[in-house]
Amino acid sequence: MSPFPSRSPVRSAFILTLFGLFPLMVPAFGQMPQPPADGGNYPEPVDVPRYLPEATLAPKAMVATAHPLASRVGLEVLKDGGNAIDALVAVQMALNVVEPQSSGLGGGCFIVYHDAKRGETYCIDGREETPAEARRGDFFNARGRLVAEPLTGGLPVGVPGTAAAMWLAHGRWGKLPMARVLEPAIRLAEEGTGVTPRLRVAIAVHQKRFLRFPASKKLFLRDDGSVPEVGEVRKNPDLARTLRLLAEQGPKVFYEGEIATDVVKAVREAPFQSGKLSLDDLKGYRAVLREPLRFGYRGHEIVSAPPPGSGGLTLGLMLGALEKEGVKKLKPGSVAEIDLLARAGAVAFADRNAYLGDQDWCPDLDMRALLEPKHVKARREAARGLRPGERAEPGGKPAARSDGSPREEGEHTTHFSIIDAQRNVVSCTTTIEHGMGSAVVVHGRGFLLNNELTDFDLERTTGPNALDAERRRRRTALGDEKTVGGKRPRSSMTPVIVFRDGKPWLTTGSPGGSRIIGVVAQVLVNVIDHGMDVQEAINAPRVNAQNGPLSLEVLYPKRKGLEEALGRRGWKLQQQQAWYEAWGGAQGIRVRPDGTLEGGADPRREGAARGY
Repeated sequence: MSPFPSRSPVRSAFILTLFGLFPLMVPAFGQMPQPPADGGNYPEPVDVPRYLPEATLAPKAMVATAHPLASRVGLEVLKDGGNAIDALVAVQMALNVVEPQSSGLGGGCFIVYHDAKRGETYCIDGREETPAEARRGDFFNARGRLVAEPLTGGLPVGVPGTAAAMWLAHGRWGKLPMARVLEPAIRLAEEGTGVTPRLRVAIAVHQKRFLRFPASKKLFLRDDGSVPEVGEVRKNPDLARTLRLLAEQGPKVFYEGEIATDVVKAVREAPFQSGKLSLDDLKGYRAVLREPLRFGYRGHEIVSAPPPGSGGLTLGLMLGALEKEGVKKLKPGSVAEIDLLARAGAVAFADRNAYLGDQDWCPDLDMRALLEPKHVKARREAARGLRPGERAEPGGKPAARSDGSPREEGEHTTHFSIIDAQRNVVSCTTTIEHGMGSAVVVHGRGFLLNNELTDFDLERTTGPNALDAERRRRRTALGDEKTVGGKRPRSSMTPVIVFRDGKPWLTTGSPGGSRIIGVVAQVLVNVIDHGMDVQEAINAPRVNAQNGPLSLEVLYPKRKGLEEALGRRGWKLQQQQAWYEAWGGAQGIRVRPDGTLEGGADPRREGAARGY
C-alpha cells in the first residue's frame, strides 16, 4: 500500500507539503505548468499547481513521456494503426522538437523492446561512439589540466546513434510507413510549439553557449540574442526538412550523405573548440542489437540494457543487495529504508565504477558476471557489513579493477514508455548528454549535437571506461575489423521492462545522469515492495546514494529530521548543490490484474501519460 492513500487527509497533507515547495523552485524550473492538456502549447505563464497527479488508466494502449505533445503524438500513431515501435520513433522525433535540451538526432539511446507475438525481448544499443582521431589529451591544456569548458563545442561530440537505432527498430518491427511515423514531428516543427517553463530555463542557462554558435543562436534565441518567454512559439523548419529527407532516403543520408557532411562540418569547423569527427566515423557507425540483461527480484524478471549501459548491471546489484532484506516491512522513506538503500547503492556503485564500460573493448572481463549468484551474495554481505559513512570497496579480484571514479553524467536525458493494444512494450532512454549537449546546432539541420565523450573517465588512462585504453584492440563481440575509434562511453541509462509470471507487467526508466539507477531502483521498490501504483511510486521522494555522502531530495517531508537521524547513525549527508533540487523524470506504465493499463508521468518535469 502507498503511504499516501488516495483522497485521504494524510495524502492531502503530503500534497500541500510537497508542492508548497514548488513556488520556491522558480529559479531552477521556472513556473510549473498546470496538468497539461493534450493540445496545450502553454500560451501563457501559469500558476504553480497544488496537486500530485494520480495514475492515468486506459484499457488498450498507453504512452508516457516527458512532454504532453510527445505523448499525444505517440497515441496518435497508435490509434492510426501503428504499433509500439512506430510510436517509439514518432515520440523520439517529437521530443527532438519540443524537448530539444534532452535528446534528439544528435544523440544516442538504449531501446528495450518486448515483442508480444514472438514472446521475445530485445535491446538496441544506439550509444554514441568515439571518433577515431579523438584522444584523451584533447581535453587537457598545456598544464595538464582539464579544459575550462569540456562540454561545449565540437570537442566532446561523439558519433550520434539515435537515427541508426530508430531505423533499425522500425526496419525490424515497425508497421506503418516511416513517412507516416515522422509526419507528426514534422508538423510540430513547421507549425511551432510554445516554449514551456522548463525549456525556457534550459535556454536561459545555456544562453552564453548558444551565442558562440550562429546556428544555435538562430534556433534558440531571439534575433537580439535574448531568451524567449514562456509561451512564445518556436518553429524549426530546418528540422522539418531534415526529417522529410530521412523519411525519403533513410539513415544512409544521415551517416553517408548530405546530413553527414553538415554534421562533420559543424564539429570540425566549430568556432569554439572544434572536434575530430569524420565522415568515416559516421559511415562506420552501427546500432547494435544486443542480448538484453536479465535478473530477478522477488519473483519478477527484470530486463534492461547491457554494457556499455551500466544501469542494468548496477540496478541488479542494488536489488540483489535488497533481495533478502525486509524492505516490505519498512515504512517508505523511513530512516531504516534509506539506510538499506544507501548500503545497496554503495556496493553497487563500487562495482560499477571499477568494472563497467564498453564490453566490446574489454574482452578479458565478463561484465555480466557481476550478476552471478555467488558475486551478488558476496555484495549483499558486504552491504550488511558496511559501516554508515564508510566507502565500499569493489568486489572481485583487485587486479581486474579500474582505479577510476566516474565523471558526473549530464542530467538532461529523457525516458519514455509505451505499451500498445497487442501488448508490445517499449522502454527507451535517450540523451544528448548534458543539457543542450555540446550547444552546437548543425547548420540547416535543426538539431543539437551531443557532448558524450565527457562520459568517459577523462581523469584516467586505464580502465574499462577510459577514453584511450585498449583503443586498438579489435571489438571481438561485434566481429568486425575496426581497430581504432568506436569505443562507447559508459552510460547510466536504465530502461527496464519487468515481467511477472512470464508476462510484461511494468515498464519504466528515468533521466538523471548517474542518479538514474537509484531513481529506477526506488520506483521498482515502491511498486514491488510497497504496493504503490506506478504514479505514486514516481511521485515519492528520492534518496541519492552512490558510495559517498547521501543526499535526500528536497521533496522529502521533514527532510531535516531525516538527515539528523541518518547523521546520528553515522551516514554523511551531502549538501545539495541547490536547495530546490528535484531529481529525475521517471515515466512508467503497469498492467493491472484486469488488463487495464496504469500510466505515470513524473511531476518533476512536464510529462504526461496518455492512453485510450
